[in-house]
Amino acid sequence: MSQIKIRKIRYKNWNTIEISNLEVKILIAPEIGRVISYSFLTGENIFYENKDLEGVQFNTGKYFKKDGCIQAPNIGGNRVLPCSEEYFESITGSRHVPDPCINASAYTYSLLKDGLILESPISELLGVQIKRILTISETGTTVNIKQELIKKTAAKNKSLEEIPLTIWSLSKIKIPNISYLPMNPKSIFKNGFLISVWPDAENNAFKNVSVNNAILEIKSSKDLPQKVGSDSKNWIASLVSETLFIEKYTFESDTKEKYPDGGTSCTIFGNDMFSELECLSPEKTLKISEIIAYDLQWSLHKVKNKKTLPSILQRL
Repeated sequence: MSQIKIRKIRYKNWNTIEISNLEVKILIAPEIGRVISYSFLTGENIFYENKDLEGVQFNTGKYFKKDGCIQAPNIGGNRVLPCSEEYFESITGSRHVPDPCINASAYTYSLLKDGLILESPISELLGVQIKRILTISETGTTVNIKQELIKKTAAKNKSLEEIPLTIWSLSKIKIPNISYLPMNPKSIFKNGFLISVWPDAENNAFKNVSVNNAILEIKSSKDLPQKVGSDSKNWIASLVSETLFIEKYTFESDTKEKYPDGGTSCTIFGNDMFSELECLSPEKTLKISEIIAYDLQWSLHKVKNKKTLPSILQRL
């Protein structure tokens, strides 16, 4: 008899799909197009959740507005975007607001015996669609996520057609936490990582970042924003209390592949509300029917003795 259970539940006033085995559960909210919770069966959600937006219904393809200004709703959980932040202003007129057809819009879904298929609307701006297949195993904590960005139609105009596309996965993690990524011994960045320079704010990552045994770690911020990027290979992680969240990805070492943001394959962003683990596929311009594929694998680990953490990370 299968240990995997799939059921429809109400969670924070959203219609949600819960997928579980005997160890972990994930909650997917198609109404907002994201994974809203990932935890041990008897544990707390590893993801940040914004109480102010619980149960809010967003209009598919429409901008979210607050105080008369368009914004990206800070819901929490894990989501995917179709291009890096560098191009937001060209798409939406704001460097902080992504494509509203993909972000926080309602996704369609179909159930599988061990998970579900989640599909975004087709973007009226970029002409793309996001498809994610999320599954779990009978045992263990692993969640496999197969992802595709599919070019369905022409973009709204020629300038948008020229924007390079990427599958950008963003996981908002609760604070306080410590996040980690492995150093690339052949990194293109000085010191093996990049602390971005922002035009409208100070990046305070240098205050909280350190490198130990070829692993970068950064403590979550208590107040000021921070961001560190890297051309790391294979994984990124975050420790919240006694739970370690690990996100594995595939790093394309082919020199022909161009990564976003000056060559970053992963990024850790943080502020006084959450830390965000970001994994990015190489960038490509697509013709109609062409696809970018980029898969992830999540796992949770209990870390009751912090002295064992370095050996866990070194084995990844």
